[in-house]
Amino acid sequence: MFLLVVLPSVVFSQDDVAGDTIYVSAEKDSMLFVELDAIDVYPERGKRLNYRRYSRLVRKIRKVYPFSREAVIELKKYNTLYENATDEREKRKYVRQVERELFSKHEDELKKFTISEGRYLILLIDRETGNTSYSIIKELKGGLPALFWQGIAKIFNNDLKEEYDPLYKHFVIEQIVTMVEKEYEENLIKEGKTLPADR
Repeated sequence: MFLLVVLPSVVFSQDDVAGDTIYVSAEKDSMLFVELDAIDVYPERGKRLNYRRYSRLVRKIRKVYPFSREAVIELKKYNTLYENATDEREKRKYVRQVERELFSKHEDELKKFTISEGRYLILLIDRETGNTSYSIIKELKGGLPALFWQGIAKIFNNDLKEEYDPLYKHFVIEQIVTMVEKEYEENLIKEGKTLPADR
């Protein structure tokens, strides 16, 4: 003898299983929904990527990453002051002043950069700001200086107009940056510091 019990459609959550597990049941169907933490996947040794080249790339990204982060913070600060300036002459004067400050602060470190490290810095600035270095220079200094610096970059096989492409062209760089960001955040937490507001 069979006992048939038909329940009406029910939706309920069960917090005691995993904290965020939700069981959904509707007549004869039920579905389990569990939200999992994101995991990072990195290339394995010897898998379509020369390990020596990969480690060199990791070192270079670690070296330029702090500069790209600082560039974003400084750019936001200077943009606010730049936009509040009313006169074009005042804006140009302000840009020159900021340029001198940044060069005096980082000149020695930037001189030691290799051409490839400069390229990675350009890409990471695009990644952090959403604007190519060319468009930032053009906006702040004008079209002629932007063309001049683009010409200099081309001499060294770089391109200030190159856009950061995390999904295809620069996916390995994106994986490394994700790893470096995670380390950066973990170090801040260990030191008892708070994450920057722009994160």
